Amino acid sequence: MPNIFLKDEALAKSPAIVGFEIANFIKASGKSRVSIFDVVNHFKRKPWFSSNSFFYGITFLYAVGLIEFDEPYLVAPDAN
Repeated sequence: MPNIFLKDEALAKSPAIVGFEIANFIKASGKSRVSIFDVVNHFKRKPWFSSNSFFYGITFLYAVGLIEFDEPYLVAPDAN
């Protein structure tokens, strides 16, 4: 099984850091429910952005219980 955290990977692309950026964006939006398309549109020009890093970031947030999915929305139950 491949490792989700790689020692040769840039720290800014790690799932925890990307998840933090996504969680901050959701919190700053002031809503508990944000379209995944809006999130991708906001981050697509960031140097760390790739489909893999974004996928692992939202997977990390889901795994620790900070977001839920309600297609096509990311739902943060405790956005406050």
